[in-house]
Amino acid sequence: MRELDVIELHSQFLGEFGFDFHPSHLIFFKDFPQGKQVIFIHYSEYPEASYLEYNLGVRIDRVEEIIHRFLPTLSDYAQRSITLIQKANKIGKEIPARFVLDNDSQLAEAIMTAEKFFVSHGFHWMDQMINPQVLEKAFAERKERAFSTQNFVYYAFRGITLAKLYNPEDYPVLRKIYLDEIKKQGMTPFTIASFLQLLHFLDNLSD
Repeated sequence: MRELDVIELHSQFLGEFGFDFHPSHLIFFKDFPQGKQVIFIHYSEYPEASYLEYNLGVRIDRVEEIIHRFLPTLSDYAQRSITLIQKANKIGKEIPARFVLDNDSQLAEAIMTAEKFFVSHGFHWMDQMINPQVLEKAFAERKERAFSTQNFVYYAFRGITLAKLYNPEDYPVLRKIYLDEIKKQGMTPFTIASFLQLLHFLDNLSD
């Protein structure tokens, strides 16, 4: 079965919760005033078995618009980049990191399990994380340890921008922590310079 066909099996269920399918990027998304909630469904077939996995994400538009002024990314990516992506099994224990499937019956069971996960944990997690203050706290609590799905550079750029916008009281302390960690991680001079440019911008940012 093609990946697109498997992904579209989720359309009716996710549509009932306000998610639209974006076929060119194979994602489901739901708009909110601050940005988007996003669901990624990955399906791959191999001779020995097929694999199905789920990732959930949130995008805060203002954060993404700021950081991509300083990161060497294509403008198209800046328009669709995600502030935080998390594996489903990191949100709810009842769903595995990925389903290993041998037949269509197992596929149907996996999708039922995924739907139960979304109702019990997934939608609630996304509703929480679309709140920028809650998202900022999630980043700040991890500080030196990027989320497993994120490159540390993007993590640091997003974390400090979230802090400036939504937790200004802690911004000076977090500024030093993120900067020290960027330097300690052995980043390139270009990356460090880009981060310093971001910090200069944020230091002088006023609402």
